[in-house]
Amino acid sequence: YAGFEDLYRSGDIHEVACMAHIRRKFVDIHRAQGSGIANEAIKRIAQLYAIEKEARGSPPNRRVEIRQAQAKPLFDGLETWLHAQLPCISGKSPLVGAIRYALTRIARLRPYLDHGILEIDNNTAERAMRSVANGWSLCWPFLSVCKH
Repeated sequence: YAGFEDLYRSGDIHEVACMAHIRRKFVDIHRAQGSGIANEAIKRIAQLYAIEKEARGSPPNRRVEIRQAQAKPLFDGLETWLHAQLPCISGKSPLVGAIRYALTRIARLRPYLDHGILEIDNNTAERAMRSVANGWSLCWPFLSVCKH
């Protein structure tokens, strides 16, 4: 989101990308076109999420150990595989857009491998914000001004 660029200029704050946003692009294409390449990307990303599930609840230093041993080779493989797919696909294909989107964000997602306090995605934060954005947190069932 371009609105955050000012936050990153000083170098004190660093953007960390979200794997769920990357994954969503491939899911949309797979649903629309049944793309085998999109399906393979989804499977590779699922392997990273499986490792996160195993690491969840562990102390940050242990999460880094797990990620370095298990997720980093898969993450590197995903990046290499994505680069290898580009020459095989028409430049006008939505799949190329999804791959380019992933490749522009993968470097900004990489810090999660080295920092146990970072998450692979921001789904938890987005769910928390969704209730505020929708006004649910401001509406109590007994207030007549809130219509559901």
